Amino acid sequence: MRIYLASILVLAACAQQKTTLTDDFSDLSGQDEKSDSFSYRMKIVGSLDYGQTSSSVHYTKTPRYRAMKFGGHAGDKVDLWVRSSNGGDAVAWVLDNTFHTLASNDDADANTVDSHISLTLPASPSITHYVVFRDYDLLTSNYTIALTGAAAGPSCNLDSDCIGIAIADGKVTECNNATKTCERIDIAAVHCGGFIMNSHACPTGYVCQVLPGNPDVGGHCAADH
Repeated sequence: MRIYLASILVLAACAQQKTTLTDDFSDLSGQDEKSDSFSYRMKIVGSLDYGQTSSSVHYTKTPRYRAMKFGGHAGDKVDLWVRSSNGGDAVAWVLDNTFHTLASNDDADANTVDSHISLTLPASPSITHYVVFRDYDLLTSNYTIALTGAAAGPSCNLDSDCIGIAIADGKVTECNNATKTCERIDIAAVHCGGFIMNSHACPTGYVCQVLPGNPDVGGHCAADH
């Protein structure tokens, strides 16, 4: 039992000492994917649409990276997992079409070495994006990539530019002041009242509850009992 516990502690200590990777892909920008200089570093193994999970991808250290293409637009909310079925330690990146890193992850949390990335895609001249991954230790292993995403809503300036959704759905549409796109959010998350640009109104059956003594910052919608 003592030997077993000691082994667990050693593994935990090793996990905490992992070096943060700083892999860079900018030198691939503009290269032909079929060129030797590209294929020496990265292999495109397929493409995914939102809601799809890849078949098992066999990883070896040559070339160092595997990649899946996907199409995405500015404002899309993307969520993905890279998981191993045989003990691999996934590291993943999301790149735009110029191979600029938009997001990356090594371990999703302290309990797994799977990679998890969640991000909102920024504006880009091309809809082509890449999920790039490798094994942390460059060991042979198998991986699957699960990609989900929600397309950005139509452009807007005011909430009135967005089509409403029934309260029974638990969400309403509003114009996101930062992205200027319509989005669905929980009613409780609506930022109402106050002196803010395009202050959002609460739907029927809800009232705006502001912070006592500080009404200028607005508040949140709550059911009108």
